[in-house]
Amino acid sequence: MDITSIQWPAGLTTQRFLDEYWQKQPLLIRQALPDFKTPVSPDELAGMSLEDGTTPRIITQDATGTYHLEHGPFAEDRYDSIGNKDWSLLVTDCEKHWPELSNYIQPFRFLPRWRIDDLMISFAPDQASVGAHIDEYDVFLLQASGVRQWKIDASENPDIKLKDDETLRLLANFTATDTWELEPGDVLYLPPGVPHHGIAVGDNCTTWSIGFRAPSNLDVLDVFSDILLDNLPLERMKDVPLEEGNGAEIKPAVLVQLRKLWETATTLSDDELIKLSGHLLTRGGIGFDEELRSTVPWQGQTVQWHSFAQVAYIARAQQGETTAELFVNGDVFTCSLPFAKTLADSQGSIQLPVELDTTDAQTLQHLLQSQVLFVVDE
Repeated sequence: MDITSIQWPAGLTTQRFLDEYWQKQPLLIRQALPDFKTPVSPDELAGMSLEDGTTPRIITQDATGTYHLEHGPFAEDRYDSIGNKDWSLLVTDCEKHWPELSNYIQPFRFLPRWRIDDLMISFAPDQASVGAHIDEYDVFLLQASGVRQWKIDASENPDIKLKDDETLRLLANFTATDTWELEPGDVLYLPPGVPHHGIAVGDNCTTWSIGFRAPSNLDVLDVFSDILLDNLPLERMKDVPLEEGNGAEIKPAVLVQLRKLWETATTLSDDELIKLSGHLLTRGGIGFDEELRSTVPWQGQTVQWHSFAQVAYIARAQQGETTAELFVNGDVFTCSLPFAKTLADSQGSIQLPVELDTTDAQTLQHLLQSQVLFVVDE
């Protein structure tokens, strides 16, 4: 696809979108990607849902209106009995299983790379849907083929009560404030928490969902708690000086001691904060192989990230020199800032220089040996 940026409506710019709409309010962008033609047919999507290592779902609706969820990969004969109505197929991580689809995410890369979660592709026959629901992530809904009607509740305080005993976390009540029909190339942006309901209109309806993840407060505390525990000494509280007749009263000196313990545990150095943040925001994807391969020749080679790699960096100014912490799937490497930018900001293949300084070369060797970065065959 030649389009490298979203075609905003007249008067709207990328910065204005970030200022006025991002995580604030929905936005329908007609022909955001003009003349869009999907490279993935419904049959090809169904074929992907049969492959090991994929995480597809089929959502069906029975005669009572109740939705049912099935997890794949599926057997081929599942589609022989599914019929031609009241079901939807959703396949996540499509750009990782089909790396060539990463090019189609380029128009959305004005947002931080570490925020991009995945490209999910869904197919539904006429009038099928997955029910009214909310997402915890920001999402751009790109109509790839056919037509889908989207209803949203853009009211200030929408009803987000969920149905009982629903694994799909569907809304108990849904009232639309806006209704649109999206055609190929149209995009609907939804911030987290906006109730929405998509219904296929006619045949060949496929929709691409480009999701942007962010850690929850619980995620942050879970990661940070590890180092908080390390900061505390492995000992029990000691009694403060006692006086006869203390009874059941908790004295102020005990509170002082507890506050001191809390402050000791929760005080992070800049180093600790940087490494924890990078780990938190890039964890996931694939893990490094436990056994590193032998030395990989890299001089002048063209390399590319594994499709499941999560990559980011943080610039550091230390002793008059600008370096970087490079984070890959939660692991950290110290290297030069230009080298970190070259690796982390790339959208495709990367041409390596013939020479690198020792630190950068060691980082590169580790990434190549663990196969999270690999040499592209010419």
